[in-house]
Amino acid sequence: MDIVSTGERYRASAVAAFEAAVLVRCAGVCGGGGRARALGGARVRSAFTHVPAGVLAEFNRSVAADRLVELLGAAGHSASVHRYTAGTRHRYEIFRVFCDTVSGTAGFLDRAWQQGYVDLCGAPELPRSARQIRHGRLLAESAWRGVLLVSGPSRSGSPGLRVPDLETATVLIRAGRMMSLPVRMSTRPGGQLLLVMPQEAAA
Repeated sequence: MDIVSTGERYRASAVAAFEAAVLVRCAGVCGGGGRARALGGARVRSAFTHVPAGVLAEFNRSVAADRLVELLGAAGHSASVHRYTAGTRHRYEIFRVFCDTVSGTAGFLDRAWQQGYVDLCGAPELPRSARQIRHGRLLAESAWRGVLLVSGPSRSGSPGLRVPDLETATVLIRAGRMMSLPVRMSTRPGGQLLLVMPQEAAA
């Protein structure tokens, strides 16, 4: 058995699972989780009083939903995207991600999140190896890729990204530092606001 290649495959799988967890945390877990959808916009949050069984998450961008299905499929969890049109005068589309076992998939994503959080934000007693540093960098990139897929470009022109909770914001700040991306956080109604600062302003 090639131990090195096996380890690399495991780390790649962990990074993919962590990105999926970030996607779900930022969109909100429907069904059993019951968390508020933080980045979907006020219309998305108020539009669904009753969420159908089997919905893991819902997004207002198809690219985020498709990416989540791709990541879950790579991890052995079957999922599919269903498009839903809502609204009366102003119509808009919601992309729901369905899976066969919401509780099992949610548990898998929770474990992936916890491990990624420790790897990114923990304070190891011993210096990190080059392989651990590289793995942390990949986790950092996947965290930002996930949140940007969910949020997309700002339509209102307001600066920054809104994230649902302090833990997610902490991960993104730590990930930003690993990527030399200066990020500042402020607490606002509905969550945390992250601002990516110009290099000269952050100095």
